[in-house]
Amino acid sequence: MNDIHGDFGDYCYASYRHSLCHGWSSGVTAWLSQRVLGVQIVEPGCTALRIEPHLGGLEWVEGTYPTPHGVVNIRHERRADGSVASVVDAPKGVRILDAR
Repeated sequence: MNDIHGDFGDYCYASYRHSLCHGWSSGVTAWLSQRVLGVQIVEPGCTALRIEPHLGGLEWVEGTYPTPHGVVNIRHERRADGSVASVVDAPKGVRILDAR
């Protein structure tokens, strides 16, 4: 039986020499931000973002999106009629464009 931390090299952390934290496993974060939260960069430097959420079967989704100007806070909630209500709080220097 393999010891995933002890058998694969002598780097990383003392007694935990193998890390399972790799860039390939973070790819879903970008997809969730772009597709589900609906964040699209419209202008260089994130000076303008378009917000077009795709909730699928979710009732609500909430997240943040980092920009050079600060963090954008986003929350989408499905209304009873099926439409989506969005609250977007962006820092100064970031214009929010609604795609709907």
